[in-house]
Amino acid sequence: MKSTRQLSRFNLIFIADTAYSLHQWMILTLLIKWSTPLNIGYFNYALALTAPIVMFCWLNASTILTAERSGLKNFNLFIKTRFSLLTVGVFVLLVVYYFFGEADILWLTLLVYLNKYMESFADLAYGFLQGHMAFKEVALSKIFRSLVNVSGAALILFTTHSIHGFVLALVAGNLVMLVLYDLPTVRRIGHGFENQQMSERYRTGRQLFFKAVPLGFVALLIALNANIPRLFVGQAIGTEELGYYASIAYLLVLGSLFIHSLVAVLLPNFSSDSGERQSLPELRKLTRSMLLMTNAVGILLIIGSIFFGKWGLTIFYNASFVQYHTIFVLMMVASLFFYNSTVIQALLTGFQQFRIQTIAIFGSVVVNLVACSLLIPLYGLYGATTAYGLCAVTQIGLLIPALYRSLYPRKLALAIEQSS
Repeated sequence: MKSTRQLSRFNLIFIADTAYSLHQWMILTLLIKWSTPLNIGYFNYALALTAPIVMFCWLNASTILTAERSGLKNFNLFIKTRFSLLTVGVFVLLVVYYFFGEADILWLTLLVYLNKYMESFADLAYGFLQGHMAFKEVALSKIFRSLVNVSGAALILFTTHSIHGFVLALVAGNLVMLVLYDLPTVRRIGHGFENQQMSERYRTGRQLFFKAVPLGFVALLIALNANIPRLFVGQAIGTEELGYYASIAYLLVLGSLFIHSLVAVLLPNFSSDSGERQSLPELRKLTRSMLLMTNAVGILLIIGSIFFGKWGLTIFYNASFVQYHTIFVLMMVASLFFYNSTVIQALLTGFQQFRIQTIAIFGSVVVNLVACSLLIPLYGLYGATTAYGLCAVTQIGLLIPALYRSLYPRKLALAIEQSS
């Protein structure tokens, strides 16, 4: 019965994440169809500047909300903390833009940041709802948000061809969904849990920040890993080439929507209904299942990219992308390692292992920076994709020992030996 409920929840989240990921891909496709390669490059450059700052300010707090099954007071605390951090983040963004931004994209960069501002509160709502097993409500929100955003952005772009108006339409769509659906749903689902408290680690905004700041650094470093190649490509090769590279890189979403659905459904199983963590044998079994499914998805995508990649690039985008078929295949190989990394990070979060994630991903960022600086000037987009893959391999190599120590703690092994 429990496995049947989990399958039903997975189906709901998978359908919703598929719709949500397709809507993000369609947004990029709209730019390809109705805008210029230069505008696509500008849009992705603005994303590359804003993403690390935004991801740090998010503190990966939605994962904590899911794992802890918090009450409404905690949800409101998370909202206030994120609002404060994102507001401060605007000034950090202006400093980053001064040193790394391109001319004429300041307003576009600020609009992209504002859109992420709106999305961040929906992210907290999803974390809260998933923690309370309200998967149907999350699915409906993601599906309706996708419809509103795509229709609004398509209308504005088709009629005005303005990339600024295009991003403003996304901001408006996210705001409408937040006010009319997400926040009222959180209040309804959270009714009766107003005073339910999480761990004492998260009773105040200051406690939340200092406990979760390692997760914020992890999120920042993950965003850097994704965007370092883009920044190097934009500077060393050109903005139009960045448009091609970023469009192909976005196809990693083909597998990530499955992985994120898997994590969303199975992560709450780290705790029983009483809030206590399950036994280590159960968690080991859960880990094996998650990694097995993750690798199966990654391998299937690699095979698909080899045999059907050219056809897929033509259908998804246009015939000009076929020349980058090898880049697509290499990107899928790198994705296999990043999908595994995503699952391992979620599992380590369930074990409250935050600091080790920061150390491991920092190491992968260093590898990414060095590889990009050496390979991109010599090999162009091939160098960027290779650097991304090396970063992924490094990340996996540094995270696996931490997961093993969590699943097979030394003290437990010694206790078993002494009892025998």
